[in-house]
Amino acid sequence: MTHSLRFFSFVGMLGLLATGHSQAQSGPYASTQARHTAVLNAPATATVPPMVPAAPSINPDSVFINPEVRPQFVGGDKAFTAYLAKSIRYPQQALMRHVSGRVFVNFILDAKGKVVDAHVISGPGSGLNDEALRLVWMMPPWEPARSNGQPVRVACTVPISFTADR
Repeated sequence: MTHSLRFFSFVGMLGLLATGHSQAQSGPYASTQARHTAVLNAPATATVPPMVPAAPSINPDSVFINPEVRPQFVGGDKAFTAYLAKSIRYPQQALMRHVSGRVFVNFILDAKGKVVDAHVISGPGSGLNDEALRLVWMMPPWEPARSNGQPVRVACTVPISFTADR
């Protein structure tokens, strides 16, 4: 019976808090009920500043795969093609063997747009892989990738095609 009385008093207190009415109660919860009612009816004196969402912190060591803004070779794709055409040195070994093909080079661009790591994923060899790596390492800085408006590191893969005249 004591448990049901406590439950009833608690339910009664919730009803009073929800409606804002106060009734004289006797028993162990009367003072608690009065305090809760006083708190609910108290005027608001403190103002709460509006919540401003903080920009998510970006770890400078993170490497993005698909950032909000992709990196871009300065001048666009045409400038990248012109850079390759101007800078390429077809390896003599590949020319003598009539080796041609496409070399896929993966690299990391840092937040300043410079290549910091590069390696060949696949290629025909015969000096073409080494030449493709040289071209990537010698590239001028790119416009960096961006996430949340901040420049970030990003992983890139480019195909570099070599065609031997037969």
